[in-house]
Amino acid sequence: MKIIKIDQKNNLIKVVPTVLDDLWHLEKIIEKGDIASGMTDRKIKPKNEGEKAERKKIFVELQIEEAHFQEFSENLKINGIILAGKPEGLIELKSHQSMDIKIGEMATLRKNSLKKWQIERLFNAEKASASSGLLVALMDDEECEIAFVSQFSLNKKAKILSKKQGKMFKEEKNTYFEEVLAKIVDLRPKKILIAGPGFTRENFRKFAEEKRLKNFPKIFSESTNSIGETGFRELLVSGKISVLEKELQLASESILIEEFLEKLSKGLAEYGAEKVREMIQIGAVEKLIVGEKYLLENRNSCEELMDLAEKSAAEIHIISSKNPDEKKIHGFGGVVATLRYKME
Repeated sequence: MKIIKIDQKNNLIKVVPTVLDDLWHLEKIIEKGDIASGMTDRKIKPKNEGEKAERKKIFVELQIEEAHFQEFSENLKINGIILAGKPEGLIELKSHQSMDIKIGEMATLRKNSLKKWQIERLFNAEKASASSGLLVALMDDEECEIAFVSQFSLNKKAKILSKKQGKMFKEEKNTYFEEVLAKIVDLRPKKILIAGPGFTRENFRKFAEEKRLKNFPKIFSESTNSIGETGFRELLVSGKISVLEKELQLASESILIEEFLEKLSKGLAEYGAEKVREMIQIGAVEKLIVGEKYLLENRNSCEELMDLAEKSAAEIHIISSKNPDEKKIHGFGGVVATLRYKME
């Protein structure tokens, strides 16, 4: 997700979806009555009998009635009523029209009300696809190339040679691994992926984990057929980077759920909309955790609860419906909270 503009005063959003998940996030923040503007095509009736209808490009502002995203279609389809558009000769005001939001094209939305959780969702989507966090060390037993990588960018940082020399390689290998590890530590990544052919990547992962470095991120490992440019291209084209980002997001959500369960056993958590509301009203809620399914099925009451939580400076977290652990939240009524202090 690339955020172009968020104007809270006018409830305006301008973003460019960069991956399929961005379309899914947009669907979740769109509500009936919001206004979408952009280019689409419309079937124009012929002026004379016997002539064929034509499809022509038009610019429209649509009052949204529904939005629907399906991964196989790779676009977010919006259906609504035309409020304005150009060229005026091809526009039928108050008629129904559809519009597709696609990857790589700017989407403009004017909402009736722009919530803080909706803005945070967009920024989280942008953060998930940013290149600043994921460091890839693509290596074999001869060389390692290190780069910050996202699905759409590659920022190379270093190339380290193993100095492999026949019988002496066993001794040189530790120096090679030490140099690679030192460079990774120096770059301070948020996430690390070790990739490459053969067993070197796994040997390095074990080597790094045995060092037990403080605050060192978890290391993920992926196989590739090649190193260098070909290896990086393989990672990008195969979608392995995108899959890893999703796994990391789901993992962070699951940690939140486990934190709630642990605190519940200690009397430092509450669940159910009414009980959580009471805790918010007295300022006891530290983190409000909402299942996405519950939010979409109870939008008005849930958003009211989230507004209260914002005013009490509580953190708000929405657990994705793509996360299997979301069911645990539904077992507690769809809304749970961790508390700042134990209640009598």
